[in-house]
Amino acid sequence: MEKTKTSRKALRGLIEDSMQDAIGHLELPTPTKKVKKVLHRNSKKLASIFANVIKREDKKKRKAAKFMEDAVKGKSKKGKKSKEVKLEKQQKLEAV
Repeated sequence: MEKTKTSRKALRGLIEDSMQDAIGHLELPTPTKKVKKVLHRNSKKLASIFANVIKREDKKKRKAAKFMEDAVKGKSKKGKKSKEVKLEKQQKLEAV
């Protein structure tokens, strides 16, 4: 599975550019310094949220892939424990 890591800075740039572009197409007065500051702050927050979402989705995908690999290989925690328990019971019976 390939590793994809998206930086918050790159996401912030994409979000800020797209918001400025969308606002630019509206029939509004030119944005002031205060408007640009608010856009920058909000794009930072959105980038942080999106980065966390991407990270969680990637983690879920890796976990699912690992589970599938373990299932194909036949690795199972329950199977191992039950076999170990059975062996211990047999050894106790043989010892008595």
